[in-house]
Amino acid sequence: MKPAPSRAPPASPVALRVIHGIVFGGLTAICVVAGMAEFEHLWRTQVQPFHAGPPPRPALVLAMLTTVVAMGVILVQSLRGRSARLLWSLFVLAGLVFTLWDTHEGPVPGRSTPSANLKILQVARALHGRMVEALQTRGALPEDAESWQEALQQVAQGQPTPVRTRSFTPLPFRIQKVDSLEALPPEAPPGTVFLYVVEGGVAYELQAVGLSPEGGPWRLLAPNGDPVVFRGAYNPDLAPASGEGGSVPP
Repeated sequence: MKPAPSRAPPASPVALRVIHGIVFGGLTAICVVAGMAEFEHLWRTQVQPFHAGPPPRPALVLAMLTTVVAMGVILVQSLRGRSARLLWSLFVLAGLVFTLWDTHEGPVPGRSTPSANLKILQVARALHGRMVEALQTRGALPEDAESWQEALQQVAQGQPTPVRTRSFTPLPFRIQKVDSLEALPPEAPPGTVFLYVVEGGVAYELQAVGLSPEGGPWRLLAPNGDPVVFRGAYNPDLAPASGEGGSVPP
């Protein structure tokens, strides 16, 4: 006696499938919109040589992908005339709840190019303030890049720049000594501070490299389009500044 052939599960009502798709499709859309900034940032980190800010939040990206995949299964099952299992609906709801909870504080700060450039400019300005004070106190500054690098690390408090590579490695602040600010190396990464010291250490010039909107290195510019250059020179007619002029290596 042959076994009776298995029957296909009965098709669910069209109206139920339509309502189910509309409701959970809307929930998925809310999830995608709420977390789209993470995918945009992830895309930007891989198509640009450098980017600003911390990496995408992996848990949030995973929650969004889970929601989209679950909605895809629901849609396929609906087109086949059947309702999807309850588990897939729960995946959509869980992904939505996690996405909204993880994004309730708003966008992640520090991911914009202007904010990264501002931080680099602030560190360069702080270095200039420390060194010009030491110059007026001592009458001369060290000419070696190592001493300036040590001072740069002090004003940066040992922190790297807010700029990262495609592998999310933060770029350090670094000094690069040059013979002139008129002919600078083109491939210096963001966070580089070009240093030109006059022989004898009685004057210097500093110029920082920031991040372009396209994710490449570029020299930081003033609102009028001129490069931002910090200059210091010893003036014997001015009284020495009070204090020791900061912790500058001899």
